[in-house]
Amino acid sequence: MKGRTGVRWLAAVAAVAVLATVAGMSTASGAQSGFTLRIGVVVPFTGASAVFGPAYAKAAGLAVQQAKTSLRRAGINNVKIEIEYADDGTTPEGGVNAARTMISKGADCILGALTSGSSIAIAQAATVPARVPQIGPNNSSPALTDLKDNGYFFRTMPSDTLQAPILARLIKEEMGAGKTISLAGRNDAFGTGLLPILKTALERVGMKTQGPLLYDPTAASYNSEADDIVKGNPDAYVILDFPANYAKIGSALLRTGRFNGRRLFVAGGWPATIPSFIPTASLEGARGTVAGSPTGTKAAESFHRLFTARPGTKDRQTLDANNFDGAMICILAAVAANSGRGSDIVKQIPRVASAPGRTYTYLNLAGAIRAIKAGKDINYEGVGGPVDFDQNGDLKAALYNVYAYKDGKQDVIRQLKIRK
Repeated sequence: MKGRTGVRWLAAVAAVAVLATVAGMSTASGAQSGFTLRIGVVVPFTGASAVFGPAYAKAAGLAVQQAKTSLRRAGINNVKIEIEYADDGTTPEGGVNAARTMISKGADCILGALTSGSSIAIAQAATVPARVPQIGPNNSSPALTDLKDNGYFFRTMPSDTLQAPILARLIKEEMGAGKTISLAGRNDAFGTGLLPILKTALERVGMKTQGPLLYDPTAASYNSEADDIVKGNPDAYVILDFPANYAKIGSALLRTGRFNGRRLFVAGGWPATIPSFIPTASLEGARGTVAGSPTGTKAAESFHRLFTARPGTKDRQTLDANNFDGAMICILAAVAANSGRGSDIVKQIPRVASAPGRTYTYLNLAGAIRAIKAGKDINYEGVGGPVDFDQNGDLKAALYNVYAYKDGKQDVIRQLKIRK
């Protein structure tokens, strides 16, 4: 439902307990006053990105569960963690309403939203005025870099300024130099953020471009837009949208009789498996780039086992680990601040997530907590990779997956590491 706020306690996601109360002992240096950390999670249970909601919610809840165990092992008994979920309906208005509701109920750290447009709206109208740190798990719009957030917004996904050259290079490699690429996408922070810089990147590597065509993401149908996208029979297409809305775009494109999903390129967070509501022919064979998670690391493999073993959805989604990492950063920063107050937590986020300091993953979370309590710097390395933040709350480095939809599932072809 559009703009739906519907707060869901963790009971709404079967994998997670609503309240995780942490047990243990005080530090050797003497007892410190305890605190309660309240984490609010803005996720799309409805709307154009609803396919991602359950996995992202479960990932954040798993972080709280792991923190509960690790705080107990570290000997901390005076910290309590509460986690709450609210549906943003995949709209900025819904995101603002969801965040405001949770903040009014005492949320000290907000995770979300999944879309850049919603995250920008939340920051401007909810988290920044309330002095509550916000960590976006799946936000790539370049507009977030210069957002006037007073240092309260961070994201565990890199900016599209890093993705555009990679996607342009992939298109050239796959299609050959000098080909014409039709560019189209939703007229919001996602489309307007990536398409112009992608157009420039494509032309720099010798490609021709058509568009970009920006369309209304709330339109009922897209027949005329589809005709414009395939006009002139371009060699390939780039279309930027969210799953539920792409179902309508893809259907309209197939009706033209001139569109082939194997000539489509996409970017950003797309479902790991083609959803049943999207016409398979409109996406099968499509190639894309997305900020990726390291494969083969102990943390990544352990997280996958943890996710699939616990109750609730078993279906992983692209970048769901980013929400796990966001929750961990909130928790570690609160421990470092010895406070559940957002204005205290935000000061510690760069300290616990970035160099210098010994590197810890969630597999040695108790050790990280002990180090913090001993006054040492730590460098939390996420399941999704390093989360070193710059002065704008952006990642300093990124790992990108190059993938293709093969037999209905994302098949990672290679991974590329880049730094600013």
